[in-house]
Amino acid sequence: MARGALLAGLLVLCASVWAQGGARPTWSELTNPQREALAPLAKEWASLDADRKRKWLEVAAKYPNLSPGGKQKMHERMSEFARLTPEQKNTARENFRKAYAVPAEERQAKVQKFQELPEDKKKELADRAATKAETPRRPTPDSKVKPAHPPARTEPQKQ
Repeated sequence: MARGALLAGLLVLCASVWAQGGARPTWSELTNPQREALAPLAKEWASLDADRKRKWLEVAAKYPNLSPGGKQKMHERMSEFARLTPEQKNTARENFRKAYAVPAEERQAKVQKFQELPEDKKKELADRAATKAETPRRPTPDSKVKPAHPPARTEPQKQ
């Protein structure tokens, strides 16, 4: 029994060490230019997983080459992103992936076409996008959705 408790404790310790190691770099390990670029994410940096940190560090690498206006815009967008709920962040990531799946020339043409629209049409499209129904989700185990068919019997019937 003591051996089992010791083993369980050791597993918990190893898991926590692994989790901490996977979430590197910590905020204090970032360079000054990285911290400047990622400043809007400072409060949530510790909660990001290693993959998210790696992607934000790729963004930070581009920061020094931006104009002052570009830097300001980047910080504004990062701040907006930091305020999103986890579900909204996932939706934003998916939209980003979809947008960049389109070839650059086609994407630029669509942006140009949108920019040429009258303001009332732009607002109408934005309102329509904001009210678009959410993608249906699978029911969770605690939801009250009943199966369409009764479950199959697993035991033979008694006669």
